[in-house]
Amino acid sequence: MRKRVCLLLLTLCLLLSACAPAHQAGADTVPKPDASGEQQGASDRESLSESGTQQTGSDGGNHSESGTQQTGSGGGNLSASGAQQTEPGVETPSISADIPVSELSERDRNWINDIHYLQNHYKKYHPDPFYLCSEEEFDQEIDWLCQHVDSLSDNDIFFELSAILAGMGDIHTNISLPDSFYDDLFPIGVSYFGGRLYLRFYLKGYEQFEPYLLREIVAVNGVDISYLEQKFESIINPDNTWVSRETFCTHYFIPAFFDWAGCGYQDGYTFQILDENQQVQSVEVPLVSYAEYDAASKVFPKNWSCLFGAEDGNRTEYREGDNGGYVYMNLAQMDSLAESHYQELFEKTADLLEAHPECNKLVIDLRNNPGGFLRVHNYLHEDVQIIKALSLDQTYVLIGGYTMSAATTCVSLFKEELNAITVGEPAGQFTSFFYYRPTIKIVLPQSQLSISVSTDWYEGDNFAGAVYDEDGRLYEWENTILPDVYIHQDIEDIRQGKNSALEWILAQ
Repeated sequence: MRKRVCLLLLTLCLLLSACAPAHQAGADTVPKPDASGEQQGASDRESLSESGTQQTGSDGGNHSESGTQQTGSGGGNLSASGAQQTEPGVETPSISADIPVSELSERDRNWINDIHYLQNHYKKYHPDPFYLCSEEEFDQEIDWLCQHVDSLSDNDIFFELSAILAGMGDIHTNISLPDSFYDDLFPIGVSYFGGRLYLRFYLKGYEQFEPYLLREIVAVNGVDISYLEQKFESIINPDNTWVSRETFCTHYFIPAFFDWAGCGYQDGYTFQILDENQQVQSVEVPLVSYAEYDAASKVFPKNWSCLFGAEDGNRTEYREGDNGGYVYMNLAQMDSLAESHYQELFEKTADLLEAHPECNKLVIDLRNNPGGFLRVHNYLHEDVQIIKALSLDQTYVLIGGYTMSAATTCVSLFKEELNAITVGEPAGQFTSFFYYRPTIKIVLPQSQLSISVSTDWYEGDNFAGAVYDEDGRLYEWENTILPDVYIHQDIEDIRQGKNSALEWILAQ
């Protein structure tokens, strides 16, 4: 009886404390970005992409190249149970004196401190913290989480915090995955094609997965994939399925996510995969260490590099097809500030077009471009004139869910200067968005979780005629760029060594 009364008092006091004015920290509570403009403290465990390379953010008038959830806090294991670590000049929000502190564990008190610290600092530093979600809704989510820390694991609290931030409508304000989430990984990788999840590669030495390459994954530990999609959308972008799918595959396809999402009720992980006869096969998927994952080579389906070489970085080449040829420019990275890099790329592209006058067709691939430095847009505005001076029949720009952030400015640029036709799937972001200028990084004192916070708004070209409300804000559904031509990557095309979007372009 006494325990129930104490718990009731705890809940009541938490609700009362939420109504008090937000704690105001000192002016110098957030570490300043370094001179390079990159986010500080980033780990080398940035994504589970094939390249394994780290992509870091930017500031100083530019904005993060990824637009996605940044991974790797460099903070080691996720825990709020250790001794308090506070930055110089940081005043940590305290729990209300009315709460019976003796009834809370040290771990729970630390988490509540961290949650309120995030609550107050987000409000203080974001340029428009309640652009899509009201302050009342935000505070209610915070209060609920504080009231449930005792029944949630550290893993659960991380993802609940991620969901709160994702619900605010700013994809650049996000919480970094702690390194401990990468202690255990799957020896397989996945991709979405045509709205369905498929096994994309496996690590060498795990040949038991070879029969399941490019086979559809329909459940994990018996949890339907559609439910899992709702869960990862809630922590990435609840309003844009396209970016959520791409980001899940590159950042959140980890055991920690599946444990939080409802798959952790049993030991181990069993994936339900459709075989070539569309029958469900239950396939046990073991775990590997980060070191093993990072060192192993990856086995992809046949012709994969020909189909999706866009992940190799910025490059250009001439390609011949059954219905003629085209010059293919892959613009996948905008994280270099060397102006000559982009000039050389466009000059080489122009040389290829002149060397193959019979093709007279240019394809610019932005499907794997998550953004980068905004000032690169200025470089490209000059460089695109090299292509514009040539006589081209048509320019096509490939876009998809991973086309985000500064890359969206390229879409508007190429449409304006080259009269380009966009082909593919909706982009991961609209042309106007919050971004880093400069980067502000909040480090929670107890758990050491790192949160990047946008500090400015970029107003891009509204070539698609997006609708703003009476307050001059975009509606929540105005969060993407729709392609002129919808071409979903067909799984049967892939199995036959064909890229659906490029096949359509060749046929024109």
